[in-house]
Amino acid sequence: MRRSAHLPALIVHGGAGAHGAVAERPARRRAMIAAAEAGAAILRGGGSALDAAIAAVVALENDPLFNAGYGSMLNSDRRIEMDAGLMVAAPRELRAPGARACAGPDPPRPRGIQTGAFGSGAVAAVSRVRNPILLARAVMEHTPHILMVGAGAERLAREAGIPVCAPNDLVTPRALERWKKWRAKSEPVPAPRCQFGTKRARGSGERYRGPRHGTVGAAAVDSDGTLAAATSTGGYPRKLAGRVGDSPVLGAGFFADHSGAASATGLGEAIIRLSLCREAVLELQRTTPGEAAARAIGMIGSMKALPGADAGIIVIDRQGNPGYAHNADSMEVAMFDPERGLRYECVRPNRRSPARS
Repeated sequence: MRRSAHLPALIVHGGAGAHGAVAERPARRRAMIAAAEAGAAILRGGGSALDAAIAAVVALENDPLFNAGYGSMLNSDRRIEMDAGLMVAAPRELRAPGARACAGPDPPRPRGIQTGAFGSGAVAAVSRVRNPILLARAVMEHTPHILMVGAGAERLAREAGIPVCAPNDLVTPRALERWKKWRAKSEPVPAPRCQFGTKRARGSGERYRGPRHGTVGAAAVDSDGTLAAATSTGGYPRKLAGRVGDSPVLGAGFFADHSGAASATGLGEAIIRLSLCREAVLELQRTTPGEAAARAIGMIGSMKALPGADAGIIVIDRQGNPGYAHNADSMEVAMFDPERGLRYECVRPNRRSPARS
């Protein structure tokens, strides 16, 4: 049964890809639960969906087991280039002219939502901030822009009081060891098939595999019905320098409107072409979050230009119902709502979202 009133809730993902080393799974599970708890604590206290989603993503950016922030994969030039994006959307009743959701003063809203309806910020190819999602928020709150890249975005970090660091401070021993192994094998830089097909024979059945641990993200709704989505990534291993994926692209790697919010993970080239998160959220006008997520992943599966691309998506609607789907080997999700508390799942392909979605 779908809920009839706003209920603060949160869903978090740790990327879709290979199931990962057995020895790492307990630590990843603890990290996912801790990230969900960080967001849940904000929602329990009456905080905003945006603060909750960001808190969850920051927790995973700080964990070296996840491909975001500290833990990001190295590109072909042995550098870290990170992307992140977020979006927040007030419910219709809060932005209708003259309408009030409740008695008393208007509820606080993030400063970047100039119209009282939507706000978004994103960064790409940044190398000097430990938490790119905080820099994405600074873009939303302190500039008239949506997406900033490279040195200009890092200059904004200094102006906004976000700590900066040397690029090598973000390189973990784990990421460096993997890069050295790839370099020693003299393997070519992995690349998805281009749109008109030169990398692989059409219909060959070859599957593009994403990174062993991937993009992180969160989607949340607060007690006012405001929705938010946040996504952060280091990109896929050995990507070409300057490559930007879906995570900072509004509508592709993240999206929110009055009906729901979504965050994606997987092969960015496929996700961008489909505007995957926007499509999933639009589906909420017709179906449940679980079905919306499944239909979005079905779109990935039907792509002829990138057959077999790995992807995953989490979705939440304004009543706090979660949904998720993926077509990779596995995907980790953690969820919170006041009725059912915190819970974690490492789901295999074709596993349906909770029945209550």
